[in-house]
Amino acid sequence: MKQYILFILVIFICGFSHAQRLAINDLSNSVGTWEGKLTYLDYSTGQPFTMLANIKIALTANKKGYIMAYEYPKEPHANTKDTTYITNDLFGTDKIVAFTKDASIGFKMVTEKDGVDGNDNKKAILRHIYLLQSNTFSIVKEVKFNGTEKWIKRNEYLLYKSVN
Repeated sequence: MKQYILFILVIFICGFSHAQRLAINDLSNSVGTWEGKLTYLDYSTGQPFTMLANIKIALTANKKGYIMAYEYPKEPHANTKDTTYITNDLFGTDKIVAFTKDASIGFKMVTEKDGVDGNDNKKAILRHIYLLQSNTFSIVKEVKFNGTEKWIKRNEYLLYKSVN
């Protein structure tokens, strides 16, 4: 029995020592200008709405921060810019629940955090899925309201690498 427990403990420790740690540099293949669209669920109508959207991604000068500048060509008043840092298992204030990087240029990162969503600001878990594949980049926001088991796709950015 002691040998069995020791074996499990060694496997457990080895698993942690080989776990993939995320660093800002792991996201560097997404740096550049991305053009495409944002589709979001309009809670008032229950229908999806699509609009043009671009995201410019850069790293901070010290290579410790990830800068995302969101641009909406037909609604420039909604443009925003955010700098996010990775600290331990957090991407900004979101907990990193999964990260995989493939051998080429892609990655998938999933984050979650407690928050509020909806027209009546209900408590929910907010999940973001960042997926980079070759020349496409998507960011999906899913919401699971407290007391439910169903995830709702709140919005999705579907972007293509700009050639400009």
